[in-house]
Amino acid sequence: MNPTLTAPNPNLSHILQQLRDHFQKNYQDNLAKVILFGSQARGDAAPDSDIDILVLLKNQFDAYQENKKNSQFIADLCLQYDTVISCFLMNLDTWQNTNNAFTRNVRQEGVSL
Repeated sequence: MNPTLTAPNPNLSHILQQLRDHFQKNYQDNLAKVILFGSQARGDAAPDSDIDILVLLKNQFDAYQENKKNSQFIADLCLQYDTVISCFLMNLDTWQNTNNAFTRNVRQEGVSL
């Protein structure tokens, strides 16, 4: 399913492209994958639904520092498009070796960007 075709948020495609570009620029070879999940990925989002993003990084990282590095960019996007973006970062090894409700949910409904 293509989330950009069914989403009630007319800016979703542009927001996702900006997020993907930001993470590619900042993480380059360390970026494993960017995944859209939640109602936007399922295609049942309301006009005011948030945008849920999981960023998988190949190497270990300091969550505080990485969130600090990305928070201003994400906050600016939220203000620019009057939407809420929830962004989670996870190490690729953790992703591959974790089987909890969160990872199962993202694996089931997630859409790679």
